[in-house]
Amino acid sequence: MSQIKPAGHIPSPYGVPLAVFEDPTEPMDSDKRYFHDIDGCMTVAGIHNPDSRARCKVALKAAMGKGGVPFQIFLDHGGRRIQKEPLPRPAEPVYPSLPSDCGVDIPVENWITLALDHADWCGRARVLLKIIDENLDRSDGFDLPPEIIGLSLQALLTATIEHVGDKEIDCLEAAALIVLTAHHEWTEPAIRWLAPIRDTWFADWKESRPAYREFAGICCKINPNLPGWLA
Repeated sequence: MSQIKPAGHIPSPYGVPLAVFEDPTEPMDSDKRYFHDIDGCMTVAGIHNPDSRARCKVALKAAMGKGGVPFQIFLDHGGRRIQKEPLPRPAEPVYPSLPSDCGVDIPVENWITLALDHADWCGRARVLLKIIDENLDRSDGFDLPPEIIGLSLQALLTATIEHVGDKEIDCLEAAALIVLTAHHEWTEPAIRWLAPIRDTWFADWKESRPAYREFAGICCKINPNLPGWLA
């Protein structure tokens, strides 16, 4: 009887969790002890279409036991290598321009702390979108154009991500939030990262996140250079 067992989930490049499995018979330091199943491998390879995944699964099973599985099989079925877009340092950081004489409880410090409490973009996106959603809900009672509220939230989001310090974009959640910042040096690579998956992985991700779509719509009004499909 197989001793293979589920070991949990980790973030994937495309906004969905990846199941991880464990083989207790392998040594702890073996690279074979933890692994993904075929579906997880296809997700890492970026294959989205269900029919393509079904055909790829057949091809992968046929290739197993023949000296390894070439990545070309994934590419032949709609897969792609994980895209990495360099993230340059912005010419004018937003954080120094925000109020700094109100003590440690000013909103931007809270945002930064909550974001840095998470080691991955999956967690950061979850907590930052929750804050944005709460602020958008509270703003309903104010007689202000959405763009005014959006500018404030955009500044806080931008200052927060400045503290993350990433040098490149390599996952959906990072691209989805960075594209809504105030730095054009960041929005351009984020758009390039999202564009190839705008109708697949990204469409799925934002469909279940109405707060993201609302905020993205506001940011598109603030910055006409942003593509409308973000919202």
